[in-house]
Amino acid sequence: MSRRNREAGQQFQPFFRILIIKKKTTIIAAIFLIIAAAFAVSAIFTVKRPELPAMSYVIAGQVIAVDAGHGGIDPGASRYGYEEKDITLAISKKLVRYLNQAGARAVNLRIGDGDLCGDNFQGKIRERKRRDLALRVEKAKNAHADLFISIHTNADLSPRWSGAQTFYKAGQEESKRTAIAIQDELIRILGNNKREAKTGSYYILNKAPMPIVIVEAGFLSNPREAQLLVSDEYQEKIAYAIFSGIIKSYLPEEKSSNKKN
Repeated sequence: MSRRNREAGQQFQPFFRILIIKKKTTIIAAIFLIIAAAFAVSAIFTVKRPELPAMSYVIAGQVIAVDAGHGGIDPGASRYGYEEKDITLAISKKLVRYLNQAGARAVNLRIGDGDLCGDNFQGKIRERKRRDLALRVEKAKNAHADLFISIHTNADLSPRWSGAQTFYKAGQEESKRTAIAIQDELIRILGNNKREAKTGSYYILNKAPMPIVIVEAGFLSNPREAQLLVSDEYQEKIAYAIFSGIIKSYLPEEKSSNKKN
């Protein structure tokens, strides 16, 4: 090699070294970014939708009735242009999907906008509502449901109240256990309230012959929560929280701990 070529090579060597160093630095930085992003995504999904693959077997074969509250001429609570019947139907469909994927047999008591009375019912609106509730209980009973979950949204004259809450009939230990487990998961997954499961005296709680829990998904009368309740992402969270709570209530350790309490 001539002196000129050697000198030319020496002139370009630092330039190539810089390129190689920059390329290596870029690759290393990219690898770190990918790893960091993977951990971030993993953390997000761990918080928002914790998976329960090892525990979901406990509900395999269980018949679970899922009731989307209201429907048809009965919209339920109505605020800000939103109706309870639409929200409960959306959540119930998501819950049914989770339950079926886990091996349970979910019975969706209301699959469309109408109630269970049909078009030929003759009577006052109050009578129709009562008959509709009776038919839901009857449908769950005929399906030999092991558990009944009735989904609703709450409402109040004041817009200040918010938060999901579960209700059960006093004296029904299985219903209480399930209500507490679902409430715990609603608090953990939604992360926006600290309400407790409470007893209630409602027609459907009193008439259902199987363990039953009413889930009030939130307050439609609260403008901020109303926006959440109509969000597909938030509805997914609610459905998953209910699903997760049902699984927890079936776990042996959950049953024994509730007996001690």
